[in-house]
Amino acid sequence: MPRGQAAKRLFSTLARQAEFSASGLIAPGQALLAARTTTQVLGGAGASAVKRAATCPCGKKFCMGRHYTTTTTAQAAQPAVANDHAYADPACVSTDLASRHQDVLKHFPTALSVDDYVTRVEIALAGYGFTGDNTIAMTNLCRDESCMILEDKIESVFGSCFSTHGLGGVLTCGVIGIKAGLSHSPIQGERYVFFSFPHIAIDSNGEVGAISRPNRAGASSACGALIACTSHLKSEGLDANLKTPGVHDPLEPEYSILKQRLARRLKHEGADEARLDLVAVTKAAERTITSDLEYLISKAVDPKKADYAVFTGVQIHNWAADLDDSSIPSLEFVGVGKSYVVVNGEKTYLDVHQVPALSPRQLKMLARASLDKDNTAVAATPEGMIQEVPRDYLLKRLGGVVGKNVVSGKPGAWKDYVKTTFSEAHPNAPKLDDKLFASDAPQEDGFTSFKKV
Repeated sequence: MPRGQAAKRLFSTLARQAEFSASGLIAPGQALLAARTTTQVLGGAGASAVKRAATCPCGKKFCMGRHYTTTTTAQAAQPAVANDHAYADPACVSTDLASRHQDVLKHFPTALSVDDYVTRVEIALAGYGFTGDNTIAMTNLCRDESCMILEDKIESVFGSCFSTHGLGGVLTCGVIGIKAGLSHSPIQGERYVFFSFPHIAIDSNGEVGAISRPNRAGASSACGALIACTSHLKSEGLDANLKTPGVHDPLEPEYSILKQRLARRLKHEGADEARLDLVAVTKAAERTITSDLEYLISKAVDPKKADYAVFTGVQIHNWAADLDDSSIPSLEFVGVGKSYVVVNGEKTYLDVHQVPALSPRQLKMLARASLDKDNTAVAATPEGMIQEVPRDYLLKRLGGVVGKNVVSGKPGAWKDYVKTTFSEAHPNAPKLDDKLFASDAPQEDGFTSFKKV
């Protein structure tokens, strides 16, 4: 497909959103996300050409989307802004999206805002003939519900994905699992795009591992599986977690495989277990899972019959430290890892940072497919564009409700109406951790997925 023709899809999408915006309608096929609204927090550069945003709380109509009404711990520690700054008023107590991005870049130097990243990936892939009409996306993320934000973004481009999710992003689907997804690809010249991202939280205060969740009081964390791995690998040591491939804990299959794969990789890389932290383990997980994915692809995909692309990295939740505070924006980033396409058997590595970013207006116009009001925050930085994850969407996508909800109280009266009795047909069926036969002697680390040793 010629590059000019391949780019038509992107510009057609922009045109459709402008048309629907002007008519007051919501674009077809976007009912899942159509109910989102959020507090108006910026104006000027982030405003759509169709519907202009309100004035920033600082009083300026053109402030590049830099101002908010609250300050994070990380921002409070920054030096005062000079009076002649191009777009920041020192009189404003504000949260700077660019400053939040810098906090993330300290740990993940390749990080891009999720909307910016997915848009660049779509543009790059269009140049090689991959579109949502002829390609199936296969996503490998952690099972955490917070990861659905990235999956929604990917599905907005490629439609429903085939998922191989596991704790911490560990791959346990095997070759058959990969082939199952491939068999669902559109038959017009088979094309697959593989996305693989473990995740980590770095909240609006810059605290690594911290995340606020809807309807859950107090602080939470992400990724819980990788946090546990970090603790166990430091306390138990790498050598104690080196197991024969295929051996796993039947009660903790995914977690034990994840921990073993990480231990093996870190041992190979010569890592000092005493110096491991969450960022280091998350990066190691990305490298390990990427290698595992590429190995499975080599076993499942015939490059003579199909084209495919691989995009890996780390999903980063930079959410408000307190989701109950609607004045603090929640952001989502992707630390970019490997990016390449294989077309006609030839591998070409891609630098998504070299794909031009959309303007704030274009980025917001694309987002209007799932917004009923043009009021999300957008900021321009030297590294790219940053767009807020709308708070109401975040609450509804993860918590099932918008606004405050009753999470405790008396149970419903109908609980007595639905009670019944049940008799288990096979009460003595083998349990997860039972040995194969009752007469067999127990064998420590003796059963693998492939054979009995």
